[in-house]
Amino acid sequence: MASLSDVFTESERTNWLKAWLAIDIAKSGLELFVDNAPKILHSNINNAVLSSGSVACSCCHIANLLKCPSRGICKKREAYGLCISMHDTALKQPRQCPASVCNKVFVEIAKQHRYPDPSWKNTVANDWASSPWQIAKVYFPPDGYTENRSAQDTDFNGIVSFIMNCKHFNNMFSFPICPGKTYQPCLLTKTRAIGRVVRHSSTCKITDTDLQDIFTTLTGLLTDRKCLANELAAQEAVRKLAKLQTDVLKLKTDEIVELLEAAQNVLKKVANITETAVDEIRIYMENCRKDMDTFKQELSEHTGKCIQEIDENRRKFTESNYEQSCKDFQRRLMAHYNGTSSSVSLSNLDQSLDKRITDIYSTPKIHRIEIEKDGKRVKREQALTYKQIFYTGVNSNRRIYLQGEPGSGKSAFSAKLVHDWSHGIQLSSATPSEITAFDDVSTIQKIKFLFFITLRDSRGQTDVTQMIKKQLIDTTFSEDERADVYTLFVKIMNTEICLVLREGLDEWVPRDGSNLTEPCMAGFQNETCTILTTSRPWKLADERIKNSHIDILLEIEGISNPYAFSKNIIRCLIDHSKDLEESVIKFKSFVKDRKLKSLSSSPMLYTFVICTWVNTIEEEEHLKESSLCALYTTLLERLCKKANSTTGYFNNSNPPPVHFFSSTSYLQPNIAHLDKLAEVACKLLFSSERESTIVFSDITLSNYFSPDEFTLRKTFALTAGILTNRKDKSRTGSSNSFVHKTVQEFLAAYHIACNTYIIDDVRSRYLKLNNTSYLEISQVLTFLCGINISAANKLSALMNQYDVIHCDEYEYRNDDDTCYIGNGPCTFQRIIESGIREAVANQQEGIQLTLSHFNIDQSNIRELHGIWPTDTCNAHVLRVYQPRNYFLRSPARGESKSHFEFNLSSCHTLRQLYLSGSGILLRDTASSVSSEFPVCIVLNNARPVQSADTPPALTSIEHICLESVTCSSTCLRSLFSTLLTLNHKVRCALKYVITACVEESDIGTNAVIETGLENQFKMQSLENDCPGLWEALHGLNIKSLCLEFVYLNHQELFWQFLSSLTLEKLSVKMDLDIPSLCKGLDGRNLNDLSLSWSYEFQDWTANNLELLSECLSSLIQLETLSMSVRGDSPSLWEALRGLNIKSLSLSLEYRRGGLTESLSKFLSSLTQLKTLSISVFEDKKTQSVGDSPWSVYQESESEAGNVGRFYKGLWRVFVEKA
Repeated sequence: MASLSDVFTESERTNWLKAWLAIDIAKSGLELFVDNAPKILHSNINNAVLSSGSVACSCCHIANLLKCPSRGICKKREAYGLCISMHDTALKQPRQCPASVCNKVFVEIAKQHRYPDPSWKNTVANDWASSPWQIAKVYFPPDGYTENRSAQDTDFNGIVSFIMNCKHFNNMFSFPICPGKTYQPCLLTKTRAIGRVVRHSSTCKITDTDLQDIFTTLTGLLTDRKCLANELAAQEAVRKLAKLQTDVLKLKTDEIVELLEAAQNVLKKVANITETAVDEIRIYMENCRKDMDTFKQELSEHTGKCIQEIDENRRKFTESNYEQSCKDFQRRLMAHYNGTSSSVSLSNLDQSLDKRITDIYSTPKIHRIEIEKDGKRVKREQALTYKQIFYTGVNSNRRIYLQGEPGSGKSAFSAKLVHDWSHGIQLSSATPSEITAFDDVSTIQKIKFLFFITLRDSRGQTDVTQMIKKQLIDTTFSEDERADVYTLFVKIMNTEICLVLREGLDEWVPRDGSNLTEPCMAGFQNETCTILTTSRPWKLADERIKNSHIDILLEIEGISNPYAFSKNIIRCLIDHSKDLEESVIKFKSFVKDRKLKSLSSSPMLYTFVICTWVNTIEEEEHLKESSLCALYTTLLERLCKKANSTTGYFNNSNPPPVHFFSSTSYLQPNIAHLDKLAEVACKLLFSSERESTIVFSDITLSNYFSPDEFTLRKTFALTAGILTNRKDKSRTGSSNSFVHKTVQEFLAAYHIACNTYIIDDVRSRYLKLNNTSYLEISQVLTFLCGINISAANKLSALMNQYDVIHCDEYEYRNDDDTCYIGNGPCTFQRIIESGIREAVANQQEGIQLTLSHFNIDQSNIRELHGIWPTDTCNAHVLRVYQPRNYFLRSPARGESKSHFEFNLSSCHTLRQLYLSGSGILLRDTASSVSSEFPVCIVLNNARPVQSADTPPALTSIEHICLESVTCSSTCLRSLFSTLLTLNHKVRCALKYVITACVEESDIGTNAVIETGLENQFKMQSLENDCPGLWEALHGLNIKSLCLEFVYLNHQELFWQFLSSLTLEKLSVKMDLDIPSLCKGLDGRNLNDLSLSWSYEFQDWTANNLELLSECLSSLIQLETLSMSVRGDSPSLWEALRGLNIKSLSLSLEYRRGGLTESLSKFLSSLTQLKTLSISVFEDKKTQSVGDSPWSVYQESESEAGNVGRFYKGLWRVFVEKA
């Protein structure tokens, strides 16, 4: 190493050398920044110039684009003389670009120049299409840069000139780029002046004061906050400048030599400088070179002896050091988790009241959700061990998702998992009596590293590795240690068994412009890394999260044993002098009396109830309400009391803003604070700036308050505990959030209830952000249902519009004619059900929430039946499943209700109807008579005699499936009559449908029926026909009837049905005996008949053929006949001779022997025939094992002759007909 102070004897010359090196360092900090700019500039110019179909040009010289003369470029002796510099040959004369591209590029380059005289001599226009740097050189000084190809081989003056002359850099500095004169010179102007002063100094001396100014100017430029402050190369240059300024920058000998050679070249150009400086540099360089030669020789000899020994020691040290580093990393992580995750707040009322997770934790109710092949999600067995979560059989689950509603225990489960990993050794030694569920600690002890990150604290970040660095490494290790730990972390990701626990996917928002549904796991190996993600269900309903990306889906629904959980909580709260068992029994009785047991699905709310009960245990009255709104009102009141214990009441002269505030004591004095916080909660929640909706800075928060009230409101919110504030290294200072997201959602709903016009803003801004935005505000809708049902009705209608779009894009397509109930109710229906329950709990009237996709079963029929009358005009899909023996009881009032009626008369937008279950009766009209069936579906509201103006029901229906339902023949008749009037195709599947009639009412009929345009009716796959079915079909307005694979039990009723129709077209693809067929067809006014048999005509009797001939002859209107037959019977063709048909279509099975004479005569007898279509199929027989290839070949050759004779026969008929 060497020092610059060793070169010169004069300090001012040393200063000059330092300034020279400072400029070189500053250039290195600007190189990457400048090197990227030409690429962007090149791309922008191409985008502006190259239109659709045009291509870049590489045949124009810069002289072709410049007019002659051009100032400062052309040398022209006379006005009309020849240019002897730029345009000196015929090929270099001014002209237009053949591709009409280069002239446009020329103009765009000039537009980007700050001044009117670009340095055109520097550039080669032929390379503009391929070399961005050729464009950049136009902005350099005019001389000396023709050979430059990058920032690295460009001097400091050229780089600074590029920045100053090119408008591309206008917005990349915090100051305006200007040269001085009328303005104060900018940093770039000062920087360029420094380069010129140092390079052209006549004395090669710089004073101490000037040197400090140089360092100040260069450092100021490199730390400009707009861009350069974020450039790694620029910041590295700043660090080197600081060391150079304080004489602690040590240079290698070869670096000193290189610097002095450059300085010496400059000194030789200075005329009036003494030889002393040159001699001093020369002598110092010679000594340096001698020292370098000696050192290299000694180093080479020593290196040869030590390299093997060093490698061996390095290997041993690396292995040992890695293992030790891993153990230290584990220890630090466990210590971090022990301080941050092993204790949880007991209640949101008091965040400081925290307890060890092991003291209050109770076994969660976690079920595995099976994702079937068709996408259906079915709840399966309860998970009680870590092995059930992390393994399926012997295979590891690498991508695990745990979903749960707000407050259901997701965070507590994460904390317990982290605690068990951190304290695995202690837990594994516990006695069996102390162990309950999730006691298989050995399963998670196989995980070497657990990285626990909260996604709400990483909003705007997309890379999990960066989240781990910010949340774990940066908070666990000192700044000096972090670089080594980052390196270690990268190796751990690639080699060790890891678990990444991502908490709160629904609270994470990627940075603007990113379409990621979840953070990126780049760097982690699939073979060694397991990812466990917790989220609310709506987030996992995003179709972009593919089922194939989920190894196991789990759902947490609160706690398995509410009694044990309440005992744990009460133990932590009551005084030791009180009897624990007695207190738990009293609380259990309180929960039963208030009907609050359902809240055990939300441990957060259940804990709140417990805490409230304990705090008011001496009072006569405890919680009286079981609604969410009432609970959160009580929560708000307790929080407000912490900040201001002044009591106040709402009364007639000062009515409450919402009804359940009326009995509070601490809200009225603080209502101004609450109203403002509710407004902020709403605006943040519905902000388009998604990264700051949940976690937000003071700057963001201040946007919603005036300067005078900001401190006051924030202090109140923090004191009350409505807002929380914590240090955040990724932000400036600290970050804020509401104490729980549901509190923010409750306040937002309260604000909307008081200002219903906001709903229009929600539609115009928030709901249009993405196709699942409407699901993110589900909890707001639930709260709004309890506060202001009118506003909730309006909001649900908006949300339903987006749900219809979402469902139409991804709804299940039914292809197998089964009554598909789907994955259960869709997410939006669950939201509506929750809202209905909340509205009922708050005794709201006028519940008219909007829903278009109904999926009804015994668990939700009460809620959905209540809104059905107002939603019939919106319904697109109705699925009802109801077994007959299911006893329906109202859980709210204990009163039984065994009958629900759904009227379809106004369902003009209903596209799909699925009814399944023996408890369903399908009626054609409403009836006041009670039914033995739990569910009745009514097709028409009025009696059979309706007015002409009454629109038919189900005008948009496309698919119907009836499975195991009961309906009358008149109802089926009404249904099919309606379908025959529609101008589109409808498919109706009957599966074990019981048609009520006088006899045989217990027969389950199967059939698939299609109706279409012009009164088309197709029945196929009929089994177990009953009299009621034929009664329903009797006399329908069917013009075209198709029967396929129909198996009859009641032939006489079938023929009566057929006789009752005024048919124009009939197609029969079924095996019927000839007498019955002739009986049904005789004398009909058919003009189109299609018959198909599966058995051969050779088996028919002569009597049957005679009947068939007479029958077809009686069809005097028949013009078109189609027949598909197996085999060939001369008697059949004889029976059909002489028909007066105009069109014939035959599908024949080819048999050896060619065309029979009887078929030929039959075809010749059709004197009115105009159109003939014949298709031939062959019933191939399987070759026996003993057949030889040669015999097969001979047979095939023989067959070829038969086929030829067959078609020759057909041709002969055609010729005769012609």
